[in-house]
Amino acid sequence: MKKFLFLMVALFSAMTMHAKDDVTIKSGSLSEIKAAGSSKVFIVWDYSAATLEGKNVTEFLKEKGEDWVQAYPGELAEAEAEFAKTVNESKFVKVTTNKDEAQYIITIKAKNFDYGNTAASVIVGFGAGDAHLDAIVEFNKKGSKETLAVLDVDGVPGNGFGNERRRRNTYEELGEWVVKLIKKGK
Repeated sequence: MKKFLFLMVALFSAMTMHAKDDVTIKSGSLSEIKAAGSSKVFIVWDYSAATLEGKNVTEFLKEKGEDWVQAYPGELAEAEAEFAKTVNESKFVKVTTNKDEAQYIITIKAKNFDYGNTAASVIVGFGAGDAHLDAIVEFNKKGSKETLAVLDVDGVPGNGFGNERRRRNTYEELGEWVVKLIKKGK
């Protein structure tokens, strides 16, 4: 048993040593937003090319049943609100729901959301079974077609009991990454 436990700790340590960031700057810079300080941002969510667990959203929800179809819009709204709340808590940007007063537009283009496996999350832990989000995040100055920065979102994790909680946690984590990268101002 001790050997098994030691092996698991060693394996987990090796995996985390070589883990890459879940969100990286693909192009551009966030230094203008950081320098502006407490800028107002408007958030746009684009699900037009999104999939759920690699499947068309409508097809996936139909397979899961009518309760999933009914719950999905509320699930998105709650998760988006969690993202906005997390970003709004930073000293670098403040979220506004009025596009006219925003200085910057953040567009999140969702690619895929995987709900993960709750049982694996509970039994194994260490991130096993987490939900994951893949997306592209674009920062634009309002009124300009020029993109300031593009972030690559590659598997931001989220956990919790229930689909809604897992998605909220994932969006909260994405918000933390956005704030962290603005703070670095690269």
